[in-house]
Amino acid sequence: MVEKLSITEPLSNYIVGDQAARLPDQVVERAKIHILDTFGAMISGSQLKPGTVAIEFVRGQGGPAQATIVATNLRTSAILAALANAMTAHADETDDAHFPTVTHPGSVILPAALAVAELRRRSGRELIHAFVLGYDVMCRINKAFDRGWMGKRGLHAGSLCAVFGVAATASRLLGLNAEQARHALALAGTQASGINTWRQDPEHIDKALCFSGASARNGVSAALMAEAGFTGTATVFEGEENFFKAFSDNAHPEETIKELGSRYELLDTSIKKYPAGQPMQATLEGYFRLVRENRLDGKQIRKITVRLPETQARTINDRHMPDVNCQYMLAVAMLDGNIDFQNSHDFARMHEPQVLELKKRVEIIADAELTKVFPAVRPAIVEIDTNDGGHFKILIDRVPGAPYNPLSAAEVEEKFRLLSAPVLGEQRSKAIIESARNLENLTDLAGLAAQSAL
Repeated sequence: MVEKLSITEPLSNYIVGDQAARLPDQVVERAKIHILDTFGAMISGSQLKPGTVAIEFVRGQGGPAQATIVATNLRTSAILAALANAMTAHADETDDAHFPTVTHPGSVILPAALAVAELRRRSGRELIHAFVLGYDVMCRINKAFDRGWMGKRGLHAGSLCAVFGVAATASRLLGLNAEQARHALALAGTQASGINTWRQDPEHIDKALCFSGASARNGVSAALMAEAGFTGTATVFEGEENFFKAFSDNAHPEETIKELGSRYELLDTSIKKYPAGQPMQATLEGYFRLVRENRLDGKQIRKITVRLPETQARTINDRHMPDVNCQYMLAVAMLDGNIDFQNSHDFARMHEPQVLELKKRVEIIADAELTKVFPAVRPAIVEIDTNDGGHFKILIDRVPGAPYNPLSAAEVEEKFRLLSAPVLGEQRSKAIIESARNLENLTDLAGLAAQSAL
């Protein structure tokens, strides 16, 4: 029974204790890479509508100059900074993705961590510890739920659980004690929210708020409230009325603290090679490998067939957003010979006659066998038929950037440069890359925040 488990107390003790700071070198290095990657998503996302709307909303709210809004001249409260930067981080689909839970932890954890770290002048090493902690708490609580059961009822588990990851991150950076951390978790539960109506928003604004913005804002609020003396239940996860009972009939709460401190959810999180949605990664990799290895000309392609797991096939089948529209992305790949941030986010180009004609050559098929290995593996089978009768086929089951095939630090730095330089300039982008390389030695995160401001 849920009531007999002890979860909240050991989790709170871990959040504020020394063990969360004893990270293996491998985890520290991966954390630095994910922090830089998410920074890039925040900077590029500041130029897209979900980001610009969030920034202007926050600008109108005012607030004390506690934390920086990335890629702007604006400073505001830590709570509002967390909201705006989280929405810019998930303004499109450039941010990282946790494979087991199909969530985007970087876009919610880092903006909150940066806001509180800047507010309290924390060090780079303290940021790393809190960042990894946020992934561990957010993703473990996600694993504890029956996400399929919740999804059928319109509940978005990722958003509901992310607020706890943020509360844990903020509690550690604020230096709360274990009792205050328990209150912060309870206050986060009170503010937990997330429904799947974001699927019906064609502009990705509600999705950015649901996946990242609301949880970042509410989790930071919960920790600051606990610091200010707000109280809540000491048993938000196992009391008579508890979080798991409220949102699922089939939860496994023990997952919340399972192997905490010895297994790290960050290592099960992917970084995207291409500036597109995660379901597009294997497809694009397969297309470009076939073109490169067989010296194909996009103009000579008669048909492209893409086989994907059922969920991913549905997600990218002629969607309204260019970077998650498989037909559009492959049409542009045939025309341009590459995919970059500009052509993957060009809404106007989706309606050009040449693009519309090439989209007709793309067929998407939900493949039952590929569905069996999802979400642990995100595969695609890509087939290309050419006008001269050629037929080429490839299976991509080790997509670059996946946890089992991670991108190198150099590859992530190049991705960051391509995303950030058009906004901040080459010199400032290089300075942020250097700061990320040396993050554990930075004594005050205010300097990093200043590098990202305009």
